[in-house]
Amino acid sequence: MKAARVHEFGAPLRVDEVAEPVAGDGEVLVRLTFAGVNPIDVRLRDGGAGRVPLPFVPGCDGVGVVDSRPVVVYGEGVGLRRPGTYAEWVAAPVSAVVPVPSGVDPAAAAGLGLAGVTAWALVRGVTAADRVLVLGASGGVGSLAVRLAASAGARVCAQTTSPGLAVDGEVVVCAEDGLREAVRSFAPTVVLDGLGGAYTGEAVRAVAEGGRITVFGVSAGSRGEVDYATLYRKGVTITGHASLSMPAADVRAALSDCLALVADGRVRVLVDEVVPLGEVNTAHQRLLERRATGKLVLAL
Repeated sequence: MKAARVHEFGAPLRVDEVAEPVAGDGEVLVRLTFAGVNPIDVRLRDGGAGRVPLPFVPGCDGVGVVDSRPVVVYGEGVGLRRPGTYAEWVAAPVSAVVPVPSGVDPAAAAGLGLAGVTAWALVRGVTAADRVLVLGASGGVGSLAVRLAASAGARVCAQTTSPGLAVDGEVVVCAEDGLREAVRSFAPTVVLDGLGGAYTGEAVRAVAEGGRITVFGVSAGSRGEVDYATLYRKGVTITGHASLSMPAADVRAALSDCLALVADGRVRVLVDEVVPLGEVNTAHQRLLERRATGKLVLAL
């Protein structure tokens, strides 16, 4: 089978011909058709997500078939501690395999693993009384968070630096230094921050009194400055979230809920492009340069 593998940390992936995996106890063999491309895959390639034995197949999520039935693969260390989905076959734990409802596009389902579970967790607790600002709304998680927050009845504002983002809600096109003014009239009660860097400090200035900020990514930088006086005077709460640390049962529940929302048309997965496995390094570069609107998906 073909598989894209890390042979050297910091170097491009290589597509190799390798033996098909064999399912062990508690595992099932999945014939993959699509794989999601996520920032964690790039960090793993570069050695920033744990030092796995090389060569290694990355890829945290994907979609395929088991006994002619479509399934999503995500969780239980797939693509992080055990071979991932950048391959034509994967031996996955049964608990990391979730059925895909009829009518769901397989390429869209491939974008619902890491991104869908993360977005689902981010909007838990969001109600129709909230005004939700999503920073980095062009990304895979951000675009889904916009749609899930809207499905919860909240008023939503999507921030991007790229004009042309189409969402069911308000859109602001601005960098971090223009964020506060851009959302002044919106006065968000919740900020979902997938950017980090200077954006987090500006989010503290922009959020309403008593507001909540959840940081789930650092695409704009892993360090920034926060004005603590503004933070405590406004009573702002900042938390961090990583779906990879969620319990397996919660991951399955989140993924099943997301698939159901897509199946009944309440949520749409924004797929930027489906690219061949041989172009995986181009897809990684687009992620690094933030040149994707929605999910990038590999065709296997």
